[in-house]
Amino acid sequence: MNLFFRLLIPTAFVLTPSFVSQSNNLLREHLIQQLQETRKCFGCNLSGMNLSGAKLERIDLRSANLQGANLKNANLRYANLQWADIREANLQGADLTGAILKNTLLTDADLQKANLSASNIEGSDLRNANLSYANLIKASKNNDIQEHNSVTLCETVLPNGLISGRCNQSANSQSDFLSGVN
Repeated sequence: MNLFFRLLIPTAFVLTPSFVSQSNNLLREHLIQQLQETRKCFGCNLSGMNLSGAKLERIDLRSANLQGANLKNANLRYANLQWADIREANLQGADLTGAILKNTLLTDADLQKANLSASNIEGSDLRNANLSYANLIKASKNNDIQEHNSVTLCETVLPNGLISGRCNQSANSQSDFLSGVN
C-alpha cells in the first residue's frame, strides 16, 4: 500500500497540469458559446480571459471588466463596450468596426493593427495605448487625448484618412496632431 501511494502522488502531479489545461479550454469554449448565444454580458467579469479569435459581433459588454483579457483577432464588430474596463488587454488585430467604446478604459491596451473604423471612442482613456498600424478612419474624435498622454500612433490611419508616420514622436506632438483631426 505504501508503494502504491509513492507511485500515485508523482503521477498526480504530472497529470494535474494537463487536466487544468483541458478544464480551462472547456471553460473558455463554454463561455464563448454562452456569449455568442446570449449576445450580452452586462457588467460581467472577464478579466484575464483568453477570448482570442472569438466571434463576438454585436455583443453587449457594457461596463464589463476585460482588464488584461486576450482579445487578439477577436470579432467585436458593432459591439457595445461603453464604460468597459479594457486596461492592459491584448486587442491586436481585433475588429472593432462600428464598436461603441465611449468612456471606455483602454489604458495600456495593445491595439496594434486593430480596426476601429467608424467606432465611437469619445471620452475613452487611451493613455499608453498602442495604436500602431490601427485603422481609425471615420472613428469619432477623442477629445480626451491630452498632451500628457502617450498614445503610440505609428503608421496609424487617423479618422480623417491621413496616416500618422510619426513612430518616434513624443506624446505632446501626437496629441497636437490628433487635436486637429475631426
